[in-house]
Amino acid sequence: PTSIVGKRHSSAPTLSSSSNRRHSFSLERTHARTPTSIVEMMMMSSSSIFGRPLSINNNNSYCNNNINSAGSTSTSKRYLCSNISAASKTQSVITKSFPLRKQRYQKEQQQQQKRGHISFRNAAVAIPGIFGEVEAPRPDVAMPGKEDPWTDPKWKDKRWTIYRDVAYDLDPFFEKHPGGNWLLNLAIGRDSTALLESYHLRPEVAVARFRMLPVLKDFPVEAVPKSPRPNDSPLYNSIRIRVRTELFPEEGKNKHRQGGDFATCVILGFAVFAYSIYYAFPSVLTGALLGLSGAWIGLTVQHCANHGAMSPSPLVNNLLGLTDDLIGGSSLMWRYHHQVSHHIHCNDNALDQDVFTSMPLIRFDARRERKWFHKFQHLYMFLAFPLMQVVFQVGDIVGLFTKDTEGAKLHGATALELSTVIIGKIAHFGLLLAPLANHATSTVLAAVASFIVVQGMVLACTFAVSHNVAEAKVPEDTGGEAWERDWGIQQLVTSADWGGRIGNFFTGGLNLQVEHHMFPAICFVHYPAIAKIVREEAAKFGINYASYRTLPGIFMQFIKFMKDMGTADQIGDITTVRHRNNELALQVDIAKTSMNSQANVDGGSDSQSIQRNLARRMFNLQ
Repeated sequence: PTSIVGKRHSSAPTLSSSSNRRHSFSLERTHARTPTSIVEMMMMSSSSIFGRPLSINNNNSYCNNNINSAGSTSTSKRYLCSNISAASKTQSVITKSFPLRKQRYQKEQQQQQKRGHISFRNAAVAIPGIFGEVEAPRPDVAMPGKEDPWTDPKWKDKRWTIYRDVAYDLDPFFEKHPGGNWLLNLAIGRDSTALLESYHLRPEVAVARFRMLPVLKDFPVEAVPKSPRPNDSPLYNSIRIRVRTELFPEEGKNKHRQGGDFATCVILGFAVFAYSIYYAFPSVLTGALLGLSGAWIGLTVQHCANHGAMSPSPLVNNLLGLTDDLIGGSSLMWRYHHQVSHHIHCNDNALDQDVFTSMPLIRFDARRERKWFHKFQHLYMFLAFPLMQVVFQVGDIVGLFTKDTEGAKLHGATALELSTVIIGKIAHFGLLLAPLANHATSTVLAAVASFIVVQGMVLACTFAVSHNVAEAKVPEDTGGEAWERDWGIQQLVTSADWGGRIGNFFTGGLNLQVEHHMFPAICFVHYPAIAKIVREEAAKFGINYASYRTLPGIFMQFIKFMKDMGTADQIGDITTVRHRNNELALQVDIAKTSMNSQANVDGGSDSQSIQRNLARRMFNLQ
């Protein structure tokens, strides 16, 4: 059996609660590629890289209380419980073996490097960023020592893509793609496996049409970094099958892209009203109102439309997506930054642009270098958030000249698409400054400043909370290269939900972040129904599903997490994947061992509390 961390092993670490309560968790024995054992990701699977089990329980409460519960009668669970006592006795031996394990692991890493097994994530490159050059691995740069298809005259002018280790010519498909060429452009010049499989509710149909495309023989496929493979995730397949059969049983009707018309009319209607008031009576108050309407568009209409999910019509989606340009962003840059980088590599601290481009101002991860001022970031971030729109404006212009969003290169961007960046900026500032025709400059500038501050604050706070709480950060890198991971689990454990239908309406489904990441091409109005399925399937597979009842609840944990990141010791290096990160692996083992103490398990026995405590111990904060 192959584990998520890319090593073969027969068992995985165990973590269970210390008393007879709900949400006791364990790692079962691995069988083939079934996800009955992938709770290891939930509890920092890195500890399993040494190929031996690590007990996190000092008693037999899991066996006594859960072996006869519904769904808990598998042979692997009985096997696990019969060996819990023996495993717990090895705790002191494992703790003492850390130095030896570190030496052995360093030796293994050196041998891998001698054999040429080099990760593309170790081939970091310097790219221009808002706060200077960003050192980050790239998923769209040739692997070290390989032929570069992006510069080779034989391939650079072709619109090629790779799907599951085969290179295809996309040219014949541009006249037939039902989703529109503007979405197909995202696949050009990269391994598009994750894009293709995660954006189609019925991927077998899309794959069948894809296989009809011309194959590019002699293409250097091995030079292109591999993409994750959603269709290989048992969890994702299980959820997707239920979503298809229970919510959208009518094939070919595009029902999953319908239902957002009412929300679109309400949101755009409010934006027109807000702008009318702003134009007639520019002030700090009306500027703030316009900022709220802009943020609402950014969270809902443009967001869903640029995913191709606001309407069955590609033209409607494209036009609604351009509202991002009207509120100050760039729909083109957003699609590459958000869909190619963030969605495919969610919360990956080396590949998700949303994570690494905030440095050095804001530190979202302990593998980033800690600066002295980070201990104040939970305070000054509220001064930085209002400027988010300004940062985006600068980033859009920089990206226009470099054809790079820092997280993804614009390989497929057409001249028309690139022109929307300039046209959009002209339209945006034209609308903002239009009241100058009838009002004093100082009055209008105050209103513009109010618009920028309010829109930036609302967008930043809403976007940030779902991926930056402890339980969404502990397992952010599941231990292997991006393509080796279980993509479905990666999306589930790196996000946290909050609220319900009301929050869903006002955030365009961003409060249900787990569901959005699993099904970005489904209209957000369906996410509450999907959330029920995701929760049930996550429970069956024994994987943590982080969810808060309210926005204030998750927001307080977000502030606490940011404060923790400001003081957390640096763990390892950002360009080293977890199963090769000796220091991080040792920290995880130490953290889990410390949790064996009954006195230390004081944060509750639900899965979120367990993960949160584990994170704090890993970062040496408790």
